[in-house]
Amino acid sequence: MDQHGGGPTAPRASRWRVLLTLLGTLAVIGVEFVLLFGVYARSAPVAEQRAVVAQAVGSLRAGDTADLPALAGQLAAAGGDEDQVQLLRDATGAAPADALPAVSALADDLAGHGTALQVQAGLAYGGMLVIASVGWMVWFRRLVSRHRRLQAEVTEQAALVASEGRLASLVRRSADVIVVLGTDGRVSYATDSAAGMFDVPVAELLGSRLHERVLGSDAEPLVALLDARPDGDAEIGFRLARPDGRTVHVEGTFTNLLDDPGVGGLVLTLRDVTARVELQGQLTHQALHDPLTGLSNRGLFADRLGHALRRRGNRELTVVLCDLDDFKDVNDRLGHAVGDQLLVEVATRLRTVAREGDTVARLGGDEFALLLEDTGLDGAREVADRVHEWLAAPVLVEDHVIHIGASIGLADALVEGVTGEELLQHADVAMYLAKDGGKHGTAVYEPSLHSAALERLQLRADLERALAEGELVLHFQPTITLADEGAAPTVHGFEALVRWQHPERGLVPPVHFVPLAEESGLIVPMGTWVLQEACRAAVALQRPDHPPIAMSVNVAVAQLTDPGFVQLVADALADSGLPPQQLVLEITETSLLAGADVVAPLLATLRATGIRIAIDDFGTGYSSLSYLRDLPVDVLKVDKSFVDHVVGDEQGASLAEAIIAMGQSLHLTTVAEGVEGPEQAAWLTAAGATYGQGYLWSKPVPLVQAAALLAPDSVPARTPARTPAAEPAVPA
Repeated sequence: MDQHGGGPTAPRASRWRVLLTLLGTLAVIGVEFVLLFGVYARSAPVAEQRAVVAQAVGSLRAGDTADLPALAGQLAAAGGDEDQVQLLRDATGAAPADALPAVSALADDLAGHGTALQVQAGLAYGGMLVIASVGWMVWFRRLVSRHRRLQAEVTEQAALVASEGRLASLVRRSADVIVVLGTDGRVSYATDSAAGMFDVPVAELLGSRLHERVLGSDAEPLVALLDARPDGDAEIGFRLARPDGRTVHVEGTFTNLLDDPGVGGLVLTLRDVTARVELQGQLTHQALHDPLTGLSNRGLFADRLGHALRRRGNRELTVVLCDLDDFKDVNDRLGHAVGDQLLVEVATRLRTVAREGDTVARLGGDEFALLLEDTGLDGAREVADRVHEWLAAPVLVEDHVIHIGASIGLADALVEGVTGEELLQHADVAMYLAKDGGKHGTAVYEPSLHSAALERLQLRADLERALAEGELVLHFQPTITLADEGAAPTVHGFEALVRWQHPERGLVPPVHFVPLAEESGLIVPMGTWVLQEACRAAVALQRPDHPPIAMSVNVAVAQLTDPGFVQLVADALADSGLPPQQLVLEITETSLLAGADVVAPLLATLRATGIRIAIDDFGTGYSSLSYLRDLPVDVLKVDKSFVDHVVGDEQGASLAEAIIAMGQSLHLTTVAEGVEGPEQAAWLTAAGATYGQGYLWSKPVPLVQAAALLAPDSVPARTPARTPAAEPAVPA
């Protein structure tokens, strides 16, 4: 059936219309020829007569009548009437002047008659021509209009056929899959792209039940739609279990077209969204897990902790917080790449310790946490013991053997209404208590500890402000040249020691804030400030009547390994004008030996410029004697713990004497720290120590008082200074 009226009779009707048009055109042309011939037939005799009479008029005007008889014969032959012929014959014998008026009148009469005939013929011809032309025009316009309409219909039909063909081709090749199902769920039609989605040929897919290919319970919504057959569109999604073992996530639209005669089925328009679902899963995992270790991050841990608190009822719940001890030193000495590998190993060991159902998280940096549900403090202590046990084993990273431990804080949720944030804060307080107790330990939160922990946190915040607002100050403790009994002591140099002029607490000694600076990373900017100020102070202390004054500055490992430290020292010397030979950089023996492979080359570079290197607290480290020969060192500072026993303790005196003798054999300068009594000074002088430092001569004092010590006889000769007990010099 032709929906557009172009059935089988259309070509025949079109041919008849063409034939009729041709015949009509020929008929119009024929009528025009007939009319033209009629006009000619009527006007031709009159024209001949006019020509004959005109010739006669011409002859008469020329005075010649000889041709008039012949012209009379021609006029008769042309159809002239007898009166006209007779007129010419009578003019033959008459004088030309007498005959001319009559003949001229005849010529005028013939001319008028001819014009009338032409007008009549023209009117007839024109009328007929107008009628024929109008008729032809009407017919032709109708014919053209009909032709255009038919052409438009044919074009539209052709375009529709082409469009339907393109649509069918696009549907077959579309990335979206179109599947038509019967009411029993069997596939009656599927596009070519279905083969890729279902991993079977389309021919095999036809006739099968689609819901039987859907994974698990995902088939239930599809079966429900097959039973309900709702009008309109319905969103649907499910997973496919493909023969190749891959699970495909599918989303699409379910459309009921059972009443459409062109379809007669239930249509599923499907698309593969596996890549999107997997990406969403990856993004979700990344948002909730630590990218380095793969453990839960702080956000996921807090979420699980909140859920556990809401559903726990009367059950026990404990948070275990682990902070690695001295991890910053590992980063500073060996680099962040080694530190990251160490964190990954720690995460692996914590997973081993954790029980099924426990949540292990990395909260940030070197801080880890475990969420123990249905576990009280006794069980949490057992978990903490296992953590210490697993972390005690050395870790081998890039040929570096690293010993690591952790300070662990425990907090249980005994208080009704405690929030997850509060519980984490409690565990944090306990962890800091464990760290203050000597590290590698475990502590349990108690409410009485809370205020002390908050004070510590506040102190940390205040320290950041102190650096920004210039609340730090330097005090200087002299190093004294040891001389024989009776000789006046002289100042060889000073050691710069940092103090904090707190606006509320007063002058805070370094023992209370330097460890905080090391934990928080503030030790680097603090150490930079100390170095720059100490170099300026050293220049200010120089006197023309006194030998050059040396300035000792304590340097933390974090400063040494910070990029650009060598240049920083060079800039400090250049800005202050202090010669390199008058700067002594002190580093503790423990820090030096723990990172000798990284720190030693840096110290050698600095020493090559003329700066001297001192080992602070010498004798407290491990394997010091085996390392000492290869280290770029100029000065040994004998630790106060040895100096305290040089008088009245034979074994203690022997150790101090051995250290001083070793320094002499290696051509190193020795400085005895913490000298408080004249007996100690006398013993150290006799043992061969080069310099002494301690409250015997002066406590650390501000710059003005330090300058006063350079005056002659300003330092007491082995007379104890009236000061409180010795204050430990904490590196800054």
